[in-house]
Amino acid sequence: MPYLLQLVIILLLTKLGAHLSNMLKFPSVIGELLVGVLAGPAVLNLLVPNTFTNYFAELGVIVLMFIAGLEGDLGSLLRYWKPSLTVAILGVIIPTGSAFLLCYYGFDFSAKTAMFLGLILSATSVSISVQVLREMHRLNSPEGSMILGAAVADDIICVILLGICVSLFGTNTGSQQSISLMLGLMFLFFILTLILGKWFVPKFLALFSHLNASENDTTAALVLCFGFALLAVTLGMSDVLGAYFAGLAISETKFKERLALKIEPIGYAVFIPVFFVSIGLNISFKGMGQDLFFIISLIVIAILGKQIGCGLGARCFGLSFTNANIVGAGMVSRGEMALVVANVALNAHLIDQNHYTAMIMVTVITTLLAPLLLKYYIQKSKQLEA
Repeated sequence: MPYLLQLVIILLLTKLGAHLSNMLKFPSVIGELLVGVLAGPAVLNLLVPNTFTNYFAELGVIVLMFIAGLEGDLGSLLRYWKPSLTVAILGVIIPTGSAFLLCYYGFDFSAKTAMFLGLILSATSVSISVQVLREMHRLNSPEGSMILGAAVADDIICVILLGICVSLFGTNTGSQQSISLMLGLMFLFFILTLILGKWFVPKFLALFSHLNASENDTTAALVLCFGFALLAVTLGMSDVLGAYFAGLAISETKFKERLALKIEPIGYAVFIPVFFVSIGLNISFKGMGQDLFFIISLIVIAILGKQIGCGLGARCFGLSFTNANIVGAGMVSRGEMALVVANVALNAHLIDQNHYTAMIMVTVITTLLAPLLLKYYIQKSKQLEA
């Protein structure tokens, strides 16, 4: 199918899906995700994942997290760094440990394979949660700040654990030096981000604002967005983490309000809908029957592990039961980091193609369910506050 026709179909269907979803009192992102499931290989086979959708989806998630950073509050994030770190640690330990025990004792996997399967479930992607938090005006609430801060910490923890597991269990075993190099690059990323965010970003935006050309500041913001994303990938981190920090740096400048109004239409009109649809396109029900019990078991652990672990971490710092559950639900969604870990495990011959497909299913289904859980707990919190 020509890429222009694909784009036309995606944009039309996502807006219709979002409209119907809002009519039924669901988050709009649910309608957009279901468009991918219904139009994709799982049902109608109208759209299939390809190079075009993959690139557009990648740009979509980068712009989405950039917008989240633009609308963020650095002071609030710093204020909640302790609970965020606690939420992230417990949100890694409980699902990883539970999945390891299930796979090792329940399904007779080797210790290596069980460890990697558990590690896949430790990863969090808050891209979907960010959309729900924005819609329900909770992005800069204590729960929203904890979710975003914990997502950053979660990314770091997963990268460290992945490096250690590959070094210990992979067929291409690494050395202690490779782990040290990885940690050094991560440290370098945060140092460079801090320096660039504080001194370079404001001057770069100010310089561009004086150029005699159209949409100078918008272009400058996108250059920073993609530049920080590239820096993150180059130093072994997630591109969405770089984009988020770029947005956060701009949020501390006088350009924040003006740029938010200009970047949002670009993202939500074109790129972000393709990202949401692409998640649904990854679902396929072929061969699912033979691994159905395995998939269902891991979905339960994936949801309860984050819900209980992250919720418990939030409770430790004074959040009410319902608000702590908001934090837990916001961390349920898996995404790009889970897919990275699954791909590494497959390439290291620690899981086979069937179990790789099963983990993709778990990742996609938790991503579909996360917005429903998050909206439920936010509405419950609002009812208790009323």
